[in-house]
Amino acid sequence: MPLTTITYGSLASSSVMNNNFNYLDNRISTVSDSLTSGNAAIYSSISSLSSSISEQTASIASDIEDLEDDLSELRDDFDGQNNAPDYSLGVGITMPYTVEADGYVYAGVNGIDNMRYVFVNDNPVHGHCGYSGGKGVYSGSLFRVSTGDVVTVEREKGLYYFYPMKGASSVSVEQS
Repeated sequence: MPLTTITYGSLASSSVMNNNFNYLDNRISTVSDSLTSGNAAIYSSISSLSSSISEQTASIASDIEDLEDDLSELRDDFDGQNNAPDYSLGVGITMPYTVEADGYVYAGVNGIDNMRYVFVNDNPVHGHCGYSGGKGVYSGSLFRVSTGDVVTVEREKGLYYFYPMKGASSVSVEQS
């Protein structure tokens, strides 16, 4: 039943007034029910979103923790491997030389001589020469080698040293 318009200043019957009040009461109840239902849906959606966000946050936190663990392991590995030569542990070597630990070999000259070549596993890595024809021409180099590499020279005369890497486990290299 629709709302009945009452003209200003006129007297309305009690049935018209009651019908208008019932109509308004029904409309208020309908709107209230609709709002309650809408609010329940909104609260349900918020709860669902909150639960999903909590799950995602937990998953991200777990992923971050895993990444931090991996990063920590990488840092430990990196910190444990210093690739610089440890000059304090250097020893003179003779050729041929089988490398006992990762490190570096220095090849240089120790007097008057001509060009000579240094090889690692039969591959040339350096050529050096000594004093020649009244002119001071000396050369030497430091090159990286790995455990098990075999270092040889074309001619043995020269200065040869092995330096293990810093941070490597204790290496006991026999002096030649």
